[in-house]
Amino acid sequence: MDWALAIKRNTEQLKAIVLVLFALAGIRRGGLLLTLPRDVMSAIMMVLRPAESAVRRLIVIAARGLVLKPQPPRGAPVLNAIRSAGVPARAFPLIDPLKSFDMEDFWDHAQRMHDNALRPIDPYAAYQSEVIDPTPVDARLIGLRLNALMRALDDLPRQARRLVRWRQRRDALRAANRPTRQSPMRPGLPPGWRQRKIHEIDEVLRECHGLAVDLLNAPPDTG
Repeated sequence: MDWALAIKRNTEQLKAIVLVLFALAGIRRGGLLLTLPRDVMSAIMMVLRPAESAVRRLIVIAARGLVLKPQPPRGAPVLNAIRSAGVPARAFPLIDPLKSFDMEDFWDHAQRMHDNALRPIDPYAAYQSEVIDPTPVDARLIGLRLNALMRALDDLPRQARRLVRWRQRRDALRAANRPTRQSPMRPGLPPGWRQRKIHEIDEVLRECHGLAVDLLNAPPDTG
């Protein structure tokens, strides 16, 4: 398997998709987002969530075979930090969130906004027409997530090193008989997975998830 080629191809596809989300949000990379119309945010979330899952799986692939010297124990990394320029930043989350059944209605609503169930959904094109619900909602977290996602895509090797450090902390917790997540990928299907493909991101997530699962299930290389 040409892992480098697979990473390059999927990274390019994901960057193109995320740039469309920036355009839909009306901000540039690194920009701040305050509010969005409710339905615009729903359209972004339909793509953002599976895109984050796809990138987490690319990071798993990028970390294959990577070994780092153990570091002294330290506190868990802080997700939110302040850059020197005063712009808030967020570290890209390496670990899948566990399944929350409370979110199911949200995603169902997002998909019901489109009348034709067989027509691929392009969130940017869909909202060139009249917005169904223009009520402004707080979108600051969405902006932070978009920027964190693009920074991760810009520097996958750094994210791979973060994942190796996480695994080291996990192994230390295991050795101390303390509870911890066993894998950055949650059991079963990844967050944002849809059985019916309605957007380009669905195919990208399928490929990245399949590659990561194959990699994790492959027998160790003893050659």
